[in-house]
Amino acid sequence: MAKITKNQNGGVYTAEMLAAEIKKGIFGSFVFYGEEDYLKNYYRTLIYRCVMEEGMEAFNYFPISFSPAVMTKEEAISRLSDAVLALPVMQDQKLIVISDLAPSSLPKDLFESLCSVLKQAEESEDTVLILYCRADEIETDYKTETESFFKKLASCAKMVKFDLQPRGKLISWIKKHFSKEIIRISDEAAELLAEFGAGRMTPLSFEIEKLICYAKYVKGGDSLFIDEEDVKRIASASDPDEIPFALLNAAQNWKLSEILDVFARSKEQREEPISVLAKLSRIYLDMLSIKAAKEAAISTAEIAKLMKMKDFRVTKYLASVSKVPTEVLENAIRLSYETDKALKSEPSDPWVLLDMLAIRIYAPKSLRKG
Repeated sequence: MAKITKNQNGGVYTAEMLAAEIKKGIFGSFVFYGEEDYLKNYYRTLIYRCVMEEGMEAFNYFPISFSPAVMTKEEAISRLSDAVLALPVMQDQKLIVISDLAPSSLPKDLFESLCSVLKQAEESEDTVLILYCRADEIETDYKTETESFFKKLASCAKMVKFDLQPRGKLISWIKKHFSKEIIRISDEAAELLAEFGAGRMTPLSFEIEKLICYAKYVKGGDSLFIDEEDVKRIASASDPDEIPFALLNAAQNWKLSEILDVFARSKEQREEPISVLAKLSRIYLDMLSIKAAKEAAISTAEIAKLMKMKDFRVTKYLASVSKVPTEVLENAIRLSYETDKALKSEPSDPWVLLDMLAIRIYAPKSLRKG
């Protein structure tokens, strides 16, 4: 069996790197985290199929839930330890999948026990162990990988981060789904569907299935085809509840170089400039709303409730606007509106317009109002 070596780039694996390890021959401990739960489930299923022989699940598959409705955390840790010590029966490996656990919420003694078990499994070639953390079980933000609990996990297991996919990849993925069913979808329809899914693959997969059924059993005919009007008629839009972290972080840091770098990467990934501007405008609106609420003596918890945000996100917003005058935020919103009009009416390079917006907002303080 091929030996897996630690990733030299900080110990964090991407989904593509995990796929390469599966092909070579996978074993050891893995922590799945990040915002894209659909991909986590996909790779968990793929690993299950690679490891498990048909009919051997009862002997070699150990799903362990830390949900209090199933067992106590102490009982789950004990069962996990027993699973790691168990020998595989009539096949080379066993598979352990841990779920319903936010590692940082464990008491210190149980967290140390978890890490000990992960380390033990990491060194065993007859074991594949996955700690499957949903997006809300390990919050992924600017400081996640510097947290002590994360560093401890990374010393015991391979950390695999599943990021939200760029717009271009999502559109390609959408088209492949329809192509498998011998259904054509127009470029405009695929792009609109990607927007409807708010960049997340799970809600997108549901809308794709709805449209496939619609094309086959309602539209019918010899030539199965989905157009933009079909998407508007059948698909449901998801709430765009998350702003891409890189854009949010750059906007909150108030550094011109960072926001220009995000724009450059968005351009490389073929994102729509108007979509990038819409997300940036939302950040400025949130900044102004949160600053106004704080100045009205509303508590952080109340702001979080009103804004439908998590407390830590509101705290980060507050830190970013604490020294920013209200008129600067109002100016950013006005300039964003003007840029939006220009994007829709002027025959200019849209990315140049966005760069100009960034310069006007993030230039030195004395020039920001210009």
